[in-house]
Amino acid sequence: MPIVVQKYGGTSVESREQLLAVAESVSSLRKEGYGVVVVVSARGSTTDSLVSEAKLIAAEPAQRELDMLMTAGERVSMSLLAIALNSIGCPAVSFTGSQVGIITDTRHTDARILEVRPFRVVEELEAGNVVVVGGFQGVSTAKDVTTLGRGGSDTTAVALAAALGAERCEILSDVDGVYTADPNRVEDAVRIDEISYVDMASLARYGATVLKEEAVRFAEREGIAVLVGPSSGRSPGTIVLDGPGAEPAPVTGLTLLPGADLLEWTGSIEDVRDQVERLGRSLSFVVSACGRTAAAADRRGRPASQDPAADATVRPVDLIAVVGPDGGTDRVATEVVRIAEGLGTTIAAISSAGRATVAAVDPGESERILRELHAAFFPATTSSPRR
Repeated sequence: MPIVVQKYGGTSVESREQLLAVAESVSSLRKEGYGVVVVVSARGSTTDSLVSEAKLIAAEPAQRELDMLMTAGERVSMSLLAIALNSIGCPAVSFTGSQVGIITDTRHTDARILEVRPFRVVEELEAGNVVVVGGFQGVSTAKDVTTLGRGGSDTTAVALAAALGAERCEILSDVDGVYTADPNRVEDAVRIDEISYVDMASLARYGATVLKEEAVRFAEREGIAVLVGPSSGRSPGTIVLDGPGAEPAPVTGLTLLPGADLLEWTGSIEDVRDQVERLGRSLSFVVSACGRTAAAADRRGRPASQDPAADATVRPVDLIAVVGPDGGTDRVATEVVRIAEGLGTTIAAISSAGRATVAAVDPGESERILRELHAAFFPATTSSPRR
């Protein structure tokens, strides 16, 4: 029996009508002869609401207890979807991440999957049931409930697809695929039909929210093609795979990651990496010139001013990434600088390596720079309808 793993985002199961629509779609797939595993996220803003409630009680809630709390949203979604499926005559059973054997390391709120033991899933599929799984969660080697970080339901779906030898994995939500840039910021962005794992991972790292980087890396390791598309089925979506069939364009896409800091020290690159790690930051890139080393990092963790060893100057920036086969070339970096200067602004720091150029820019100018870069790298799409 061929197996299909589908993941539905929280906006796809938010209302009764949406739940029933998803149930009908899943039931139709089962009638076609597939074994169906459905991974669901928490409905709407449930997770954010739960975290906010916890922080009203304690400014820094215990990470273990946060994990216990945050998994509640997915449990509600999985139970309601299983109820909806059974109500229309499609036999279904719901499970938590721990019940389907998702084993993680011991980190709380951002755990990594170590292995999957899907014995109960296999048993239920063989019995003819649809299996509905709460995404974003697992159980650690210390037998504690863990969560997989933002977007972790994507990783749950890909990991289950790999463990089950699924025919395909579908990540379904309210977006209709991966675009050359965020269509909410760039009107002329167009949907990409196929994209490589490596480019998708880079886009995810620097701001694309349609698929989590960890899920892409997991799919790449296991050789699983992933469809990113709308739960409505109104678009063919985007296929993420080892290599697109068509000749790839020099630039695949652009992203904007707001809310970063540019930290500058006098010191070696190695010293700065250590400093950023001590601050609990996620490092985007490091560059060094004229005795100063600049590190672009997110704003999680402690401010640099709270570390006595961190005598850094700090300024807020947004990060713009240009990704693709030529993304990390001098030509692309030069074009990024040229366009920024043409708009009367400057690049605070820039790094080019592999298939990506990443620039730290003034937050007030980032969207304007992004639009101009898109027009430069995708001139054929300007003022054309999205495909």
